[in-house]
Amino acid sequence: MGFFSENDKRTLRTHLSGMSDPVQLVFVKRDTMCPYCRETRELLKEFAEFSDKIRVDVYDIDKDAGEIGDLDIERVPALALLDHSMKDTGIRFYGMPGGYEFHSLLGAVLVVSKRRTGLPEDLVRQISQVDTPLHIQTYVTPTCPYCPSVIRLIHKMAFLNPHIRADMIEVTEFPELGKEAGVKGVPKTIVNHLFDLEGALPEDQFIHTIIKNL
Repeated sequence: MGFFSENDKRTLRTHLSGMSDPVQLVFVKRDTMCPYCRETRELLKEFAEFSDKIRVDVYDIDKDAGEIGDLDIERVPALALLDHSMKDTGIRFYGMPGGYEFHSLLGAVLVVSKRRTGLPEDLVRQISQVDTPLHIQTYVTPTCPYCPSVIRLIHKMAFLNPHIRADMIEVTEFPELGKEAGVKGVPKTIVNHLFDLEGALPEDQFIHTIIKNL
């Protein structure tokens, strides 16, 4: 039995038919001590079958360090998105993008493929002006309906600016990270390990809060 219902399949085909450029999904796994790696790999494999413009490359974090070293993958399962020119977009998923977070994966693929974020020009300008490294980590769960809006936003920020890396972290798969970050509820966003934002804020408020604290 697959991950998607017949209705899901029809919806995905419709969304993905609008892809422009190909997108490479770099999936990083480990064969042991990774309970969600196999399931995540199967999800990505099934997802890629809906478009010939989605490619999934699979690497092992221990065996393929040379091939994935530039991506700076910290834990598994992990997913990085590369654009049509094989350039790292800074978009990361740590943990299986299941449940509500599958919408975040679909959104990221479409942003990278179409090279459009849909953000207002003033927000695009603010994001583009960031000129120092910015690491955004947002903790989520697959059952949180408010989390995808934050994940989609931070991934758009990463796509727009090479100084920005944006991580989705599925906290139930990485409870030790959640404990260290003091996650009591989701979504919770940690910026450069210095300050955090709670909840799903409006786009302009979220971006302005981050930038003013840099």
